[in-house]
Amino acid sequence: MKIIKIGGSILEKFLENDNLYTIIEPIDGPVAIVHGGGNYLDAHADSFNYHPRFVTSPEGIRSRYTDKNTLEIFTMVMNLINQKIVLNLNQHGIRAVTLNGILRARRKEKLIILNENNRKMVIDGGYTGRVESADPDPVKSIMQAGYIPVISPIALGSGSYLNVDADRAAAYIAGSLKADTLTFLTNVNGLYYGDKIIDRADTAYIKSILKFIGTGMDKKLMASIEALEMGVREVTISSPYHNMENGTVIYNEL
Repeated sequence: MKIIKIGGSILEKFLENDNLYTIIEPIDGPVAIVHGGGNYLDAHADSFNYHPRFVTSPEGIRSRYTDKNTLEIFTMVMNLINQKIVLNLNQHGIRAVTLNGILRARRKEKLIILNENNRKMVIDGGYTGRVESADPDPVKSIMQAGYIPVISPIALGSGSYLNVDADRAAAYIAGSLKADTLTFLTNVNGLYYGDKIIDRADTAYIKSILKFIGTGMDKKLMASIEALEMGVREVTISSPYHNMENGTVIYNEL
C-alpha cells in the first residue's frame, strides 16, 4: 500500500498539464493521494480576494496564518483542487473519488511567533490545527473497491473544520494504515545535505541534521519521522520527473 503526498509547485504543474495520471498509472497495488495546495491558493490570491499572511515560529518554521476568512477560502480552494485531481484521473481511466472527514485535529489556541523585531510574541491560534488522528477504515474500503481516495488537508476538531499541515496529514493517514511507503513528491530529487542528495538515512540521522534543513523540507522530514514512528515501513522524498522509487529513502533506525 502506497500513500502519495503532492503539493507545492509539483501540484501546480499537474493541475496545469492534467498529467497526474502518468505518475499514478504505473503503480501496482492500492494507493491513496493526499494533496496540499497552498501555492495554488497564493498564485490565484487575487481571484479569491485573498491576502496571504504567514507567521514564523521560534524554531524558524514558516506557516500560513488561518483566520476565519482564510479558513473559508482555503477550504473552498482545497475542494476545488481535489475535484480537479479526481476529474483528471477519471478522464484517463483511473477510478478516483474524493474523501474527506477522516482527519481529526486539535485547534492551536495560541501561537508563539517571531515578530518583525525577531522577538517572541503570543497571538491567537486562529483556525489552524494539529493533526491527532486519521480514520483508516474509509480509506481501506475505497481502496478495496478498486478506487483511489483523494484527500484534502482539512480536519475536523474543536467544533469546526481546521487547516492542517498537508505533510503531517499524509503522515497520519499513512501511519493509520501502516502503509508500506509514504512518498512525498517534490520539485527536487531528494533531500540535499552538504551539496549532495542523501540516498538512504535512518530517523536518528535525520533528527541530527533537522535543524540545518531549510523551510519546506524540514516539515517533510518531521512528517517522515512521525509516519515511521506510527508504523510506516519507509518514506521516500523524490521528484516525479526523476524516479519516485529512488530519491531519498528514510527508515526507522535499526
